[in-house]
Amino acid sequence: MTEESSIILQGSVSATAVAFLQAAVLRMVPYAAPSLVIIALDLIYGVKAAKYRGEKVRLSTALRRTTTKIFTYICWLILASTIALAFDKLWLEWMILGAVYINELSSVIGNYYETKGLKVSWKAVMNAVISMFGQRHGIDTSSIDSGSFVEPIDKPRDARGRFVRRSNVTR
Repeated sequence: MTEESSIILQGSVSATAVAFLQAAVLRMVPYAAPSLVIIALDLIYGVKAAKYRGEKVRLSTALRRTTTKIFTYICWLILASTIALAFDKLWLEWMILGAVYINELSSVIGNYYETKGLKVSWKAVMNAVISMFGQRHGIDTSSIDSGSFVEPIDKPRDARGRFVRRSNVTR
């Protein structure tokens, strides 16, 4: 292979790769705003839940974890858009990002309910989702009890009502 043909080949491969990544990045832009909202909600309710548990909240730790989460979301967005673009299947993008968003929203919901002294029973939530699907298709006729999704947190508390670690509790 001559030097000119090698340069032409390298230039062609580089241009193709840049065009592919540019298309992938443009596909992920609409998903960036919901990601930032979910990350902000997780930060807010995560700090509130930690304060409710009586943990010391450090700004540097919260910012470090939030920054790590932002870069992780960027990686998930790029992965989802490049896979969907490479296979030309939009549903792959939705499936990957749906799993990521559901995971993060479950964290936000769990932290929110923890500040209220409740914990979410994800098993009950999944049973309700399956039951709703069954009802929609005429398979399941049972009723869904929305009150069974949360239950009180059974943890020891100090005199102020804040959670204490089990090692600090006298037996």
